[in-house]
Amino acid sequence: MLRSSVSISDAEISEELRKQPAFASSTIKYIRSFPSRHSQVSEYKVQSDGTQQAIVVKHWPLREDRDRTSLEFGNLRKARSMLREELRRGVPEPLFVLPALGILVTRKIPGTPLAQSFKKYGNRFCGPFRSAAVAEKARQAGVWLKSFQEATQAEPIVFNRSCFLAEVEKRLSFLEYKGFEPQLAREILDRVALQSTRFQGRLTPTAARHGDFIPQNILIQDDRVGIVDFEAFAERKSVYYDPSMFLGYLLLLRTRAPYHPGSLDRARLAFLAGFCGKGVIDQDLFSIYSIQGAIRLITDGPQLNRGWGRMGVIDVVTKRLKDMAAGSL
Repeated sequence: MLRSSVSISDAEISEELRKQPAFASSTIKYIRSFPSRHSQVSEYKVQSDGTQQAIVVKHWPLREDRDRTSLEFGNLRKARSMLREELRRGVPEPLFVLPALGILVTRKIPGTPLAQSFKKYGNRFCGPFRSAAVAEKARQAGVWLKSFQEATQAEPIVFNRSCFLAEVEKRLSFLEYKGFEPQLAREILDRVALQSTRFQGRLTPTAARHGDFIPQNILIQDDRVGIVDFEAFAERKSVYYDPSMFLGYLLLLRTRAPYHPGSLDRARLAFLAGFCGKGVIDQDLFSIYSIQGAIRLITDGPQLNRGWGRMGVIDVVTKRLKDMAAGSL
């Protein structure tokens, strides 16, 4: 089925912003755009009465996706209401939403995406010399996530194996479209099903879930951490979901030729140190949630034959997925 797409230019967005009461007499200047998987994200400067603020406009060009504007607007308000001021400063303040145009407007959170730090300092050239800096940023992300979960802690839930496997199977069904062998999905599902048997009925701690806790959505400026993209936010989910998305991302990134494996390994350990602190985690649950996160990242992302830097990447990722599904991280 064809999906209708209507993009809006930066000038048109500026004009729409000026129609809003809050910006009616303001000077609005387009600054830049950011890459995003499902939407167009742009930064603007708004000046009025001698004051200046930076805002971010998130636009969903697909008509079928435009209900996401109201969804994320509500999610941001709910998430901010659950947090103390220190953590709230790291979550974008939603200003208004224009559902008919697929536009969400928030205040800008300062910081550089952690993904850029990995790309700039975690590559094979800089990695051996800058791995400590990359690891520190990963540790900060882990500390923030732990604080976020502590602030939103909820009652435990019972691990539901059937629901978990259904979600994994749904994601696995898209692997063939990404260039993987058809039998891989069944092999991974069988391995995850075997692993998950012993978890049925186990109590799992819960907290609010960001839903897409990956380096692109983590902004760091000095000792401050900000998080964006709350479209998949939920008030009560397993505490393993978000950290497993982060670790699944690093495990997949490790298969890409430009990156320095040692730097990514150090970042992974630093993230876990920040997230766990002096506490302990259930390594087995972490393992199966990580395979779920990795599969989601692959199926939601671009084709693996673009930007991965070497031949045979499908084989490399296939091996990594099989190892993860077997419980080896």
